[in-house]
Amino acid sequence: MNGLSKAPIPPPANQSVPRARPGGGQEIEIKLLAAPADLGRIADLALVRAMLKGEVQRGRDYTTYYDTPDLGLARRGLALRVRRRGSLRTQAVKTLGLRGTADGAGVAVRREWEWPVPGDQPDFTLLRGNGLEEMIPPAVTERLAGIFSTDIQRTLIPLHLGNGVEVEMALDLGQALALSRDTGAAAGGQAHRIISEVELELKRGSIADLFRLAAALHGRVPLRLSTRSKADIGLALVTGARPGPAPARPLAITPITTVTEAFRHVMRNGLAHLLDNQEALVTEDGTGDALALRELAAATRRLDAGYGLFRRLIHTDRGDALRRELRSHAKLLEKARAWQRLALALANLEPDQRRPALGAVSQARAKALGRVRHLLNAPEWTAWQLDFAQWLEEGEWTRQPHGCPFGTMMDEMAGPLLAKRIEKALRVGSMQDPRQVPSLEQAARLARRMKYLRYALDYCRAVWPAGRVRPLLDMVDALLVPLKAAAGAAAGAAMLDKLGYGAAGDAMRRQGHAALAPVPALWAAFTPLAARFTDRPKG
Repeated sequence: MNGLSKAPIPPPANQSVPRARPGGGQEIEIKLLAAPADLGRIADLALVRAMLKGEVQRGRDYTTYYDTPDLGLARRGLALRVRRRGSLRTQAVKTLGLRGTADGAGVAVRREWEWPVPGDQPDFTLLRGNGLEEMIPPAVTERLAGIFSTDIQRTLIPLHLGNGVEVEMALDLGQALALSRDTGAAAGGQAHRIISEVELELKRGSIADLFRLAAALHGRVPLRLSTRSKADIGLALVTGARPGPAPARPLAITPITTVTEAFRHVMRNGLAHLLDNQEALVTEDGTGDALALRELAAATRRLDAGYGLFRRLIHTDRGDALRRELRSHAKLLEKARAWQRLALALANLEPDQRRPALGAVSQARAKALGRVRHLLNAPEWTAWQLDFAQWLEEGEWTRQPHGCPFGTMMDEMAGPLLAKRIEKALRVGSMQDPRQVPSLEQAARLARRMKYLRYALDYCRAVWPAGRVRPLLDMVDALLVPLKAAAGAAAGAAMLDKLGYGAAGDAMRRQGHAALAPVPALWAAFTPLAARFTDRPKG
């Protein structure tokens, strides 16, 4: 069977090809990766058969993606493709799910323009009008050529989840192939890549319904949540690029953002940060470098800090349990990061102190990274992501018996929320004589509080004029430099002690103490700035 049995009939030759709807349509979907051997099991699951509503459609899609030699469309966040399905041809323009967008959490929301076409080549006249001419100017269309293709066996399964919820599930198995002369293979990369994935597209219902279905499927067949589209995979083949570290996406909280919107946005942003970086450590072509692990660990802290900032307002038993599970996973990431930091810090020791410990530290670092990779490939990691996303999107946390002001705007709530974080940092700092250099243990506790204060500032800063909040941000950043250095030295020294390299550990402690010299002066400058955001008298 070459084409899908429910494919639309092409228009007669004497009729004009229909234009796309103005503004294009929109698709909302999540993508899950599966082993090829597992993909075929999904359609036969009792869970799927019970939800089946309509005819299962099977077919083969050949798709060619077009771009300029310098990837002008991709840089504009667009993909142009022509798909052959049996005797039918379809041309489409889609927006790419760019990392720069603020929300994410595994959900791809894309605009799409689609037209039937008579042949295998794109019809550039269809790109005129509907706003596309500005997005793809004629100077770009003149240089377009096929750069990669996909050959996919697709099974489309219409599902009704109850209560009017409709989801289209696509099971895709095939490959992406680079077509350009300057392919990734020429640059030392791959010329093709196997594709084995599940796409869940929301037709009617809520985003929470997508995650609920994904979690149910994952409970029966191991899956992995991914943000990489087929276009992303193909572009990586052409450029030779590999999944690598990615910073947190920019936040989009404003003074008129409600508490509900702000919490959901912060959590989506943190989950997107996780997903953007896990590929570098779990995929065959990932860079697997230290920066990706650093970003992953930071993402778990940002999620924990965001939950903690809003916890008094959004507390639920289920949410707290998910936070505890996150912290359990984060311990593995933080441990691996600690070994990374120690391996780098050894370079600052004298050769006679460094050399004996190098082998043991390198071995421990490799083992810790192996445990992280095992976690990221484990079913419980994906299960947590799906359960957390479902809880977040369902909004159970908005149904509070104490009548939380979820409709209140952040310009009213940011001050009290931030003040609590500042008070926690000030309490830890007040446990020592501010005129004296803190101990390494005190520095480690204060470093944690200041990190979480820094995250809170990121989440709340938009409600104040930049001139008011910037001095506090800069001072927190300045304090974190010596505090993190000392905390890292304390942790590294303890690890060296356990390995039996006490002399190296003592040397690292001395370095940590030396790093703390500027803290009293910095703390004296920090406290009056912090007092401006609390009820404390200004110093």
